[in-house]
Amino acid sequence: MVGVISKGVGRGRMNDPTDVLVVEQLLVRHGRWTFPQGLPVANGTADAATFAAIEAFQRNAMGLLKPDGTVDPGGLTIRFLDRPIIPGPRHKVFREICWVRPETSSITPALVEAAAKTLGCEVAAVRAVAQVETKRSPWDEEGRPTILFERHKFRTHTGGGYNRSHPDLSGPQGAYGKFSAQYPKLRRAALLDEAAALKSASWGTFQILGENHDAAGYKTVEAFVDAMMENDARHLEAFVAFVNANKGMRKALQDRNWAGFASRYNGPDYKKNDYDTQMKAAYERLSKS
Repeated sequence: MVGVISKGVGRGRMNDPTDVLVVEQLLVRHGRWTFPQGLPVANGTADAATFAAIEAFQRNAMGLLKPDGTVDPGGLTIRFLDRPIIPGPRHKVFREICWVRPETSSITPALVEAAAKTLGCEVAAVRAVAQVETKRSPWDEEGRPTILFERHKFRTHTGGGYNRSHPDLSGPQGAYGKFSAQYPKLRRAALLDEAAALKSASWGTFQILGENHDAAGYKTVEAFVDAMMENDARHLEAFVAFVNANKGMRKALQDRNWAGFASRYNGPDYKKNDYDTQMKAAYERLSKS
């Protein structure tokens, strides 16, 4: 039966010729993912080419940071190899093309005033949230929306199924890594579960989590990410919808109750990053300007 092996294949494993042949045939099927190692010869002989192809597959198709070059019965690698097709991340945010980073913001003063009016809060309150949430540009160097990948969210959306194999992608909150590491993390997570990956990142000017796409006005997380890629005026629209969908959050913003707002907007651990005090300070600074 395709995809069924009785003993381990790879470095330090039993490498029964029958099992090796199964693995080699599956590696040939998914040859795109063994680049640049090339394909092994499917002859049941476990050699350096077989091991290198397994490692390349684990790195490229499974997003493993440290491939071990082994395939065990019932393990994650054989389950991936046994898939009829591994298309890779499909959303356009993963395409390797040149995005144009906006030179200027499309969030005009008039749009901010309209947003504040809709939410029943001060303009400075809206700007304070944006300033705290986007300490950098809302766009990265390639013109994509700024993101932060939240591994505890990916753990939730995948039921913890990748905690052991991908601890940097699925685990407790924290260990975010560098700004430049966020999209590589997102892409690796998308190899495992694309929808879960998109839901587990916060996006754009207001850093709204993809899991909140419905409250932000989009039926699917894919449509939400499409909008986040369009321009930062869409970021503002999503923020207004998201806050409006939560009466407590909206009231806290209106009352400048920054702790109440941050607990709903940033989650129960908001104090770890001083979101409430940062927003209060930003509001006080902006309201005087």
